[in-house]
Amino acid sequence: MFPQIIQEFESQHPNIKVEYELSGGPPGGGEYIEVLLARIAAGNPPDTCTLWTPPSEFGARGALMAIDELMAGAAKAKPDAFYEKPLKSCQWKGKTYGLPASAGAGCIFFNKGLFEEKGISTKREDFPTTWEGLFDLCRKLTTVENGEVTLAGFVPWAQSWLRPVYAQNNGGQIFSADEGAYKINSSNNVEMLEHWLKYLDELYGGDIEAFNLISNWGGDVYPEGAFQLGKAAIDASGAWAPTDAQIPFEWEIAKFPVGPRGEKSHTGFWPNWWAMPKGVKFVNEAFLLTEHFCTDGWVYWYINGTMDTPAWKNIPPDIFCKAVEKTYGTERAIDFHKFFTEYLNDAAEMWTSPIENFANDTLGQTIDEVLHKAKTPEEALANAQELCQTKLQETLESL
Repeated sequence: MFPQIIQEFESQHPNIKVEYELSGGPPGGGEYIEVLLARIAAGNPPDTCTLWTPPSEFGARGALMAIDELMAGAAKAKPDAFYEKPLKSCQWKGKTYGLPASAGAGCIFFNKGLFEEKGISTKREDFPTTWEGLFDLCRKLTTVENGEVTLAGFVPWAQSWLRPVYAQNNGGQIFSADEGAYKINSSNNVEMLEHWLKYLDELYGGDIEAFNLISNWGGDVYPEGAFQLGKAAIDASGAWAPTDAQIPFEWEIAKFPVGPRGEKSHTGFWPNWWAMPKGVKFVNEAFLLTEHFCTDGWVYWYINGTMDTPAWKNIPPDIFCKAVEKTYGTERAIDFHKFFTEYLNDAAEMWTSPIENFANDTLGQTIDEVLHKAKTPEEALANAQELCQTKLQETLESL
């Protein structure tokens, strides 16, 4: 898709010639971020680049150029042209350090055949809207034979990227960029982990080690995961799954249920970002290409490639992903497009911390301690809060 998008850009700007390279990272291989940071430090950065790590993190570290003035004069990439939370993942302390191209929204996926076997409605509008409703549904779906779970309803801790979504769906947060502070040990999040333990103890035998041996619960809706292997009736994934995962049975999607202290259903998103490193030589030209990739360019990608929802709101209203149409028909393609683009209006805050990777790893270890019964949710989250907030302060003081 890159050559076609660049060709279209050059036809619109005949005075600009784009030279591009695949230098590490997906899909080029190698350590992309290390290559990029080394070039920035050496004073030889690319004029613009794609990122798979949030611009907010690199912006806080001074590695990227703030583009707010360029956005103010942009034809298409003005601040209000993007979904709020995906754009916020590019911001730190009031400045914008990149643009989101995609913002594939997350949602629930469920196996219609397994629902029908249990006499459960497969209509999207009948899917539970609350945590307790989903738990009750999973009790009906879960099958245990000779003491072993042969079919799980839903494993809420399986998809780590959705932790901020589950937190906000119970009125909590993991990190607040506005306050520059972690909120990990809130009572909302303690309640969330207690609810997850309820799944483990009441539905899945109580032993996380034994449960983990049954299937690959973290495999998303892809072929190697429990969902496609028929071990989980429900899983969570993103807008890209209909084109990428090749699910071999009938399935449906639904919004995430809301916890007892949540007000509405929030989704998450997994973006591809574009940013301009500090020290670029051709500022205006680089911004024009960045703008193109994150507006019309990604619309082209979305229509002709993967159904990875654009982060740009001003997309034509009648478009949809052709690959989805080919597999599932026009009506379904239009339905998916409408579902995911509307759901992005209710996205949770995520990808906004300067220590995103450290915090994700710390939270993973924390949840593992809770599921292994090594610590209570309250104890584990208090420890994670201290570790992450201390790391954040140390990182910001070192800049």
